Amino acid sequence: MMPLPDKDRAENPPKPRLVHARGAHRSERDSWNSLKLFLLYRIGISFVLLLLHSFGALPLGESASDQHLFLLAAEVLFAVNLLLAPIVFLPNMPFRHLVSAQVIIDIIAFSVMMYASTGLESGIGLLVVPSIAGASLLLPGNMAPFYAAFATLAVFVQAGISILHGRHELFALTQAGIQGSIFFAVAILAMKMARKALASEELAWRRGQDFADLSQLTRHIVEQMDTAVIVTGKDGRIRLINQAAWELLGHDSPRQQVTISDLSPALQTLVKRWLQDRKASSLRGTAPSGREFEAKFIPIGSGRQRAILIFLDDLTRRSRQLHEVKLAALGRLTASIAHEIRNPLGAISHAAQLLQESEALSDPDRRLANIIQSNTQRMNQLIESVLNLSRRRSPDTRRLDLTTWLQQTLTEFLRQHELGEDSLTLNSTAAVHVDVDAQQLHQILWNLLRNAQLHSGTSGNLHIEVRLGTLDGRASIDVIDNGATIPPNLREQLFEPFFSTDSRGTGLGLYLARELAEANGGSLEYSAPPDGGNCFRIRLPLSSPAHAKEAEP
Repeated sequence: MMPLPDKDRAENPPKPRLVHARGAHRSERDSWNSLKLFLLYRIGISFVLLLLHSFGALPLGESASDQHLFLLAAEVLFAVNLLLAPIVFLPNMPFRHLVSAQVIIDIIAFSVMMYASTGLESGIGLLVVPSIAGASLLLPGNMAPFYAAFATLAVFVQAGISILHGRHELFALTQAGIQGSIFFAVAILAMKMARKALASEELAWRRGQDFADLSQLTRHIVEQMDTAVIVTGKDGRIRLINQAAWELLGHDSPRQQVTISDLSPALQTLVKRWLQDRKASSLRGTAPSGREFEAKFIPIGSGRQRAILIFLDDLTRRSRQLHEVKLAALGRLTASIAHEIRNPLGAISHAAQLLQESEALSDPDRRLANIIQSNTQRMNQLIESVLNLSRRRSPDTRRLDLTTWLQQTLTEFLRQHELGEDSLTLNSTAAVHVDVDAQQLHQILWNLLRNAQLHSGTSGNLHIEVRLGTLDGRASIDVIDNGATIPPNLREQLFEPFFSTDSRGTGLGLYLARELAEANGGSLEYSAPPDGGNCFRIRLPLSSPAHAKEAEP
């Protein structure tokens, strides 16, 4: 889709490179971070033991050799932990081996310290419990009972040696057994906790993957929607926008760090109005491209994630679709009517022609035949106009240079109607490009020029001025004549079908011209100039950079 700059980060996540068979949800980084914390804990414990020894706050043996042995074991443990730091923080060894080595070193070191102190009564053996629990959580599988068995064996060995040297009685073996049972209980409990944590991590990972897939799917669905969709925060920063919104607001491509004011100042004004009065279900505005839209606002999220979901409905496109439906129905109706009317109308016209060719026809009867002939031609013209309206195709929108196109069209009009160059002038201040169906615009302008010619008196007094410019972000073509100003009471009926101030007209010219203008995303309006005459204004959307298709004028 045409997503926001902060594109879905969970889209196609890289698969973790495993350092231990813990599952696809457990990344190498998480595992090594846990091992780093475990090592920091061990460094801290060994440092605290050295500190307590220096203050004489430990129950050590009475002999100097015991004190020296305890200090040596504590120093060796502290030194080994420091040596392991660069290996753990700059991992270049197998993860499983490092975990097993650390717990085995702890078991041996703490067993030696127990022997050098008062044995199991010193409580140092309990320091093995966190090491067993930590290793069991770091490594999956059935390694926890092995660590517990090794720790229990080490406790029994130190207790046996103490009994052989006469330092403890036989009941020390009982204490060692109790200590070993604690090791096994902790190991089994930690193993079960590790499995539950493993299952929870895997479930969370799968939920994250499902959420990422759903988020990606949602983005693709939003992108394919014809309705323009925008999600913005209260700070005005755009969080999500689809391609339809870019095109409606007249931007050719996404930009980084887009705000609502960058997209459309009019839309920003509507957002502020809605924030002040949330009872308004929808508000209307005009995009920088000149296209009208209707905005609907829906608050979403909560707290810091609170945002505004905006749906933009292209009123120009909606109007075009309604016209297409209306004209399709009209086409079916007029096709049926034309079939029923044209046959008898053709018979009447043919009969009138035959009467006119009769030599025995008197002059009054010939005048009556002429009246019949002219009115049948008028009826046939009316049917042709209705059929042209009903058969109107969808606009083939292309990029058009109005300045060049108008010059050629006006020259063609002058030549076809044998008018002098002074009768028709073009005023254009700058080049203007629009996206329009050139053939339908030709039909609109030709109709307006023909009306101006018919309603401007004699050819000698005829003067039609065509002005080209831009107004409110849209192209503007004014067709101004010097004829009699249309009375105010008739202006509201100008664009109604079958209304005409000329008995010779069908009353469908202006109606058809306005329908064609609206089908191309524009409008046709009437105004009376202050100095007299009449002005019909064609307004069209300016060309969007996204439409690069050029049309020959």
